[in-house]
Amino acid sequence: MILRKLSIFGFKSFADKTELRFGEGMTAVIGPNGCGKSNVVDAIRWVFGEQKASMLRSSNMADVIFSGTQNRQALNMAEVTLTIENNKGILPVEYSEVAITRRIYRSGESEYRINKVPCRLRDIHHLFLDTGIGSSAYTTIENSMINAILSDKAEERRILFEEAAGIGKYKQRRKESQRQLEKTRQDLLRINDKVQEADRQVRMLARHVEKAKRYKTYFDDLKAQEVGYENRRYQMLGVAMKERKSMLTELETRRETLKASIATAESRIERMQLGALEKEKELEIASRNVSESNERIIRLDRDISVATERLNNLKQNVSRFDQDVQSIEMQIEENSRLRTQIEKSIIDRETQLQKSTERVNGATDELAQFDSSMQLQRDKADQLGRDQIELINQLGETRNVLSTLKSNLNNALERRERDQREVQNLEMRLEEYQEAIIVCRQQLHAVDNENRNLHQSREVLLGRIEKEDKRYQELVEKEKLLEAQVSTSKSQLRFLSGLDAAYEGYDAGVKELLTRKVSGVRGIVADLISVSDEHLVGLVEKILGTSVQTVVFNTEVDLRNAVGQLSAERIGEACMISLERVASLKNKMPPAVAEGVSARSLVKVASGCDALADHFLNHIIITDNADSAIGLSLKNPSCLFAGRDGVICRQDGTVFAGNAKKEKAGILQRKQQIEKLTFDIEKWEKEHTKILSDKDICIINRDEAKVALIEVDEKLNKGQRQQQEQQTNIKHYENETHTIMNRISVLNPELDNITVKIGQLEEQIGTHEAEVATCQSRKDLLESQVDEARAAVRSMDEQRRTLVEHLKNIELDVHGLKNRIIQDKQDIERLTRDIKSAGDRKQGKIEDKQRAFSDIADLENQMLVLKDELEKQREVRTGLEAVRDREREEYNGQLLEIEDVRKEARTGQSELDTISNQIHDLEIKYTRDEQEQRRIRERIWEAYELDLDSPPEPIPHIEEEDSEIIQNIQMLKERIKHVGQVNMAALEDYETENARLQELTKQRDDLQTAVDELERAIKKLDKEARVQFLETFEQVQKNFVELFTTLFEGGEAHLALEENVDPLEAPIHINVRPAGKKMRGVQLLSGGERALTAISLLFALYLVRPSAYCILDELDAPLDEANVGRFVKVLKKFAEKTQFIVITHNKRTMEAADLLYGVTQQEKGISTIVSVKFDDPALAAA
Repeated sequence: MILRKLSIFGFKSFADKTELRFGEGMTAVIGPNGCGKSNVVDAIRWVFGEQKASMLRSSNMADVIFSGTQNRQALNMAEVTLTIENNKGILPVEYSEVAITRRIYRSGESEYRINKVPCRLRDIHHLFLDTGIGSSAYTTIENSMINAILSDKAEERRILFEEAAGIGKYKQRRKESQRQLEKTRQDLLRINDKVQEADRQVRMLARHVEKAKRYKTYFDDLKAQEVGYENRRYQMLGVAMKERKSMLTELETRRETLKASIATAESRIERMQLGALEKEKELEIASRNVSESNERIIRLDRDISVATERLNNLKQNVSRFDQDVQSIEMQIEENSRLRTQIEKSIIDRETQLQKSTERVNGATDELAQFDSSMQLQRDKADQLGRDQIELINQLGETRNVLSTLKSNLNNALERRERDQREVQNLEMRLEEYQEAIIVCRQQLHAVDNENRNLHQSREVLLGRIEKEDKRYQELVEKEKLLEAQVSTSKSQLRFLSGLDAAYEGYDAGVKELLTRKVSGVRGIVADLISVSDEHLVGLVEKILGTSVQTVVFNTEVDLRNAVGQLSAERIGEACMISLERVASLKNKMPPAVAEGVSARSLVKVASGCDALADHFLNHIIITDNADSAIGLSLKNPSCLFAGRDGVICRQDGTVFAGNAKKEKAGILQRKQQIEKLTFDIEKWEKEHTKILSDKDICIINRDEAKVALIEVDEKLNKGQRQQQEQQTNIKHYENETHTIMNRISVLNPELDNITVKIGQLEEQIGTHEAEVATCQSRKDLLESQVDEARAAVRSMDEQRRTLVEHLKNIELDVHGLKNRIIQDKQDIERLTRDIKSAGDRKQGKIEDKQRAFSDIADLENQMLVLKDELEKQREVRTGLEAVRDREREEYNGQLLEIEDVRKEARTGQSELDTISNQIHDLEIKYTRDEQEQRRIRERIWEAYELDLDSPPEPIPHIEEEDSEIIQNIQMLKERIKHVGQVNMAALEDYETENARLQELTKQRDDLQTAVDELERAIKKLDKEARVQFLETFEQVQKNFVELFTTLFEGGEAHLALEENVDPLEAPIHINVRPAGKKMRGVQLLSGGERALTAISLLFALYLVRPSAYCILDELDAPLDEANVGRFVKVLKKFAEKTQFIVITHNKRTMEAADLLYGVTQQEKGISTIVSVKFDDPALAAA
C-alpha cells in the first residue's frame, strides 16, 4: 500500500489546483525557504483529519484556506484529496484505490469524503485505525518533533509505541467500556435510590389502605343521607316548577291577545301614515311650485339689475373712448419731435469717432517699441534666476545628504537608546520572571498541600457515605422488625377486641344486660379495675373468680330494675352490685403485713369506683411465695393470702395450688391484654415514624455527603488543573528567561557596532556642513544680482501698465461712441414703430365708441320686456300660495287622527308590559328553581356520580326533619375530616407500587450484572493490550539497539519502562551512549546525535509494524556530511519496502531520491510544482 496521488486546491499557498504523483521508493520535495514545501506535509496531515491548528502551523483552522495576495483574491474554500493504493488490502475496504477528501469553507463548515462518498471524520479515523497511517501516527516526523520524541514527556513517545503495537483499538474499546461502566454505575446508584423510595412508598401505602376503608364507611353513610336529603329538595322544586309553568301559560295567552290588538292598531296607523305620506307629497309639490315661482321672480329681478348696470357701464365707456383718442394724438406728436432730435445727434458722434480712432493707432505703436526693450531686460533677469536655481539645487542636494547623515545619526542614537532600554526592560523582565517562577513554585506547593487535604476530605466523605448507608440498612431492618411486631399485635388486638365485643366468656345474664345496655349499667368489675403489675393480672383474676363479671350499677334503683328484668324474662343469671350499696358498706383497711402487699395497692380504679375496689380487694394480700402465704393465712384468717407463684389461701382455710395444663385467658386478662396491645401499637407506630424520619435524615446526610464529595472532586480536579497550570507557567517562565538571556546576548554586540557607526556618521556630517557654508555664500551673491534685475523689470512693468492704461482709455472712448451711435439708430427705429402703433390704436377707439352706442339701444329694449314678464310671474305666485295653504290644512288633520289611534295602542302596550313583567318574574323564579335543581343534580353527580333524574335504583325516602338530616351530614363530614386526607386509590396504588418495586429490583439486579460483565471485559482488554504492548516493546527494544549501533558504531542504546507501573501507562525512558562517551540521557546529546537517535527509534518501530509510507520534514537539517551519508543509507535500505516523502535542502538526500519535486513561487505568494524523475529515459539521454 502506497500513497499514489495528492491533489491540492486552495490550501495555504497552493491557490491553483496542484497535483503530486508519488511512486515507490523515495520522493524528495525541495525549494527555497518560504516557498511552501512544508505545506505539502501539512496537506497530507490535514486530509487525514488533523484537528489541531497548531500542528498545521496556524492559529485556527480557517487559516489553511488561501488568504490572497496583492494580485490574487482570497478563496473561500480549501480542498485536499489523497489517493491511496490498497493493493495489499490493509485498509478494511474492497476497493483497490481509496481516495479520501477533506474540504473546509471559510464559514467554518467541513466536509469529508471517501471515494467521493460523504462520510464523517470518525469514519476516516476508523478506516486507518491500527494501520500505522494517520495524522497522529509515526508516519510523519518533522525536525521539530525530534525534541518532542526525545523529550522528558514520555507520553509523546508512548503514542508511537501504541501505534506500532496496534493497541489503539483496545484503548478505544476500553475507553468506551469505561464510559459505559461509569454510566451503568450511575444508573445503578439512581436505581438503588428508586428501590429504596419505592420500598418506603409501599409501606406507606399499606397504612393508607386501612385508613381508606374507614373513610369508605363514613362516605357511604354520608352519601345515603345527603342523596336522600337533596333528592327530597329536588322533587319539591319540580312541583313548584310545574305550578309556575301553568301560570306562565295563562299569562302568555293573554300577552299574545294583547300583541294581536296592538298589531291591528299599528297596522291601521301604518295605513293612515301612508295616506298622510301621500298628502305630504302633494303639500311638498305645492310648496315646490311656490318656491319655483319665487325663484323665477328673483331671477327676473336679477336680470333687470344686470341690464341696468351694463347700460350705465356702456355710457361711461363712450366718454372714456373720447379721452383715449386725445391722449394717443398727443403721444404721436411727442415721438415725432424726439426722432428729429436723435438724427442730429448721430451726425455729431460720427465726427468724434474718426478723431479717436487716429489717437488709438499712435498709442499702439508706442507700446510695441517699449515691449521690445523690456524683453531684453527680462531675459537678463531669467538667466540670473536659472543660475540661482542651479546653485540652490546643489545646496539642497548637499543639505539632503547632510540631513540623511543626521537622520542616520539620530536613528543610530535612537536605536542605541532603544536597545539600551530593551536591555534594561529585558533585565527587569528577567528579574520578574525569576520572581514569578518562585511565586509559581510557592503556589504549586500550596496547591499540592490543598490537594492532599482534599484527598483526606474525600476519604472522610466516603467513610461518611458508607456509615450512612450502613445506618440506613440497620434502620431498614429495624423498620421491618417493627412492622412485623405491629402487624402481629394488630392481629391479636383485632382477635381480642372481637372476643370482648362479643362478650366471649361472660355469663348469659351478664351478656344480656350489657348487650341491651340496661339503664344505669357502669360495666363489670373487670372494666373498672386495672392491675398495674402485668405478671399479677392472672393471679388477681384467679382470686376474684367470677366476681370480675359482677355487673356494677350506679344506683340501687337501677340494680332492682335489672333484677326484675332477669327474673321476668328468664334470660340468665348475673351477679350484680351498685355503687350506692358499696358506698354504704364499711370496708376494713387491709392489715399491715411485712411479708406481703395489699392487692388494692396494685390496682388502678375508674373514677368514682374506689369503694368498689376496696370492697373486693382490701382483704387480699399478695406475698412473694407460697410458704409466706400459707404461714400468714394461719395468723390472719380474716384475709386472703396469695403467693406470686399462684398459691391461694382463702379465709375458710382452703388452699388452692397447682396449674392447669392449658389455662385460658380470663376476662380481666383479656381486657388488660387489649389495653397493653393498644399502648404497644401506639408506641411502635411512633417508633416507626421516628425510623422513617431517621431514614430520611440518613438519605439527606448521604446526599449531602455525595454533594460534598462531588464538590471535593470538582475542587480536586480544579486543584489538579491549577497544579498543571502552575507547572506550565513555571516552564513558560523558564523558557521566557532563556529567551531573554539569548536576546540580551544578541543586543550587547549590536550596541558596540552602533557606537562605532555613530562616530563615522559624525565625521561625515562635519565635511558636508563645510560644503553647505560655501554654497550658501555663492547663493547670497546671486540673490543680490537677481534682485537688481528683477527690480528693473518691475519698474518697466509699471511704465508699461501706464501705457496700456492710456491705450485702453482711448479704446474705451472709441467703443463708447460706436455703441451710442448704434443705440441712437435703434431709438429712431423704435419711435417710428410707436408712431404707427398709436395711429392704429386711435382708429380702434373710434370703432369701439360706435359699437357702444349700438349696445345701449339693444339693452333699453331688453329691459322693457323683462319688466312685463316680472309682473306676470307675481300674479302666478299668488295663486300657487293659495293651493299650498289648502294642502297643509288637510295634512294636519290626518296627523291628528293618527295620534288618536296611537294613544289606543299605547294603552294596550302598557298592559302588555305589565303582563310581560309578570312573565319575566315567573321565568326568573322558574329559572332559579331550575338552576337550583341543576345545581343539586350536578353537586350530587360530582360528589357521588349519581343522576337524580335516572338513579340506578330507587332512592329511599327520608322521614327525618331537615335539621336532623343536616346535623347527621355535618357529623359525618366531621368524622371524615377527622380521618384526614385519604388516598382512595391507595389499594390500586399499593398494587402498582409493589409491582414497580419488583420491577425496579429486577432492573437493579440486571444493572449489577452489567457492571460485573463490563469490569470483566475491561480486565480482559487490559490483559490482551498489555501482552501485545510488551511483546511490541521487546521487539522495538531489540531493533532500536541494532539500528543505533549501526548509525553509531560502538554505541549503546537501551529502552526501559518505569518499574512498578502498569505497562499500559508507564513512561518509556531512553538511554544511549555514542561511541567513546558515557551512558546518559538523550537531553545531553548534540543536535546530530539526537536526530540519528530519533531516526533509529522511528525505524525500530517500522521494523515491528512497517508503515506504508513515511514523511520526513527536514529531518536531515542538523546532520553533518558523514551522518547524512548514514541517514541516506538507512533510507535506501528501508525504501525497498516503505515509500518515503522527504522535505530536504541537502544535496546528498536529493541525489538519493527516485523522484524530485521542486516548489517555487514564480508569482509571489503562489506555490507551484516542478517535477523530475531520475529514471526517465529522455532525461538520461540528455
